[in-house]
Amino acid sequence: MRITRSLLILFLFTTHFALSQTTREERKAIRVEKRIKKIERRDSISRIPVKSYVSLSLVSPITPFPRINVGYTRSLNTHWSVGGSVGVGFQGLPFTSEESENYRLFEIRPEVLYFIGKGEKYTNYIGLELFYINSKETLLFDTFEPVNDLNGTVTQVSYERADYQRVKNGVLVNFGEYTRLSNKLMLRVNFGLGIRFKDNRYSDIQNPTFNRFDFEDNFFFGDTDPKRIEGFSTGVEFNMDFRLIYKLD
Repeated sequence: MRITRSLLILFLFTTHFALSQTTREERKAIRVEKRIKKIERRDSISRIPVKSYVSLSLVSPITPFPRINVGYTRSLNTHWSVGGSVGVGFQGLPFTSEESENYRLFEIRPEVLYFIGKGEKYTNYIGLELFYINSKETLLFDTFEPVNDLNGTVTQVSYERADYQRVKNGVLVNFGEYTRLSNKLMLRVNFGLGIRFKDNRYSDIQNPTFNRFDFEDNFFFGDTDPKRIEGFSTGVEFNMDFRLIYKLD
């Protein structure tokens, strides 16, 4: 009887110990599995900026010069990526000016990116971007400041119709981050600062009227429309963009 009781106690102890071991191993396995999933998630996040992806600008369609801009980026290694984007604008896009006709635009933006830090849900970068933009349109019932002011006697030209062309190019230093939305989608937030060179040209001006500049009327309420100053100019360029990204691999 005493032997039976001892065997029973030994059996219960062994069973409890085995169950404890099993529970401990299960908890350990769960912790390991969670750790693996966390690493995989971080890897998935970090792979999106440094592998290939296509992107769509969410800002370009709502600018004063609306266009559809799509891009492609490919990694060189864990830190460097190269890519670029192409934009096309045309009459009929939302936010196209109702005071113009025959609007069309083309742009190209090659860039190089360097990734400087990673978080659980984001990756920061700096980059260098070149850009070239060429747009044309026919403007209606508007004014511009001509290059040839006839020795100061003409500072503004009014017209019924005029063909307008804008050519702008320059370079930007960009900074931004990628924010993970899902395993395939991310949002890229980009801020850029640089220098631009712009040339505004007017031609085929119909029914022009030459006016003098009214200092009192324009001192505080001057027209800031960039289309309305003819000629070549150099200035500071600021760019802000939000791009929706789809990872290819």
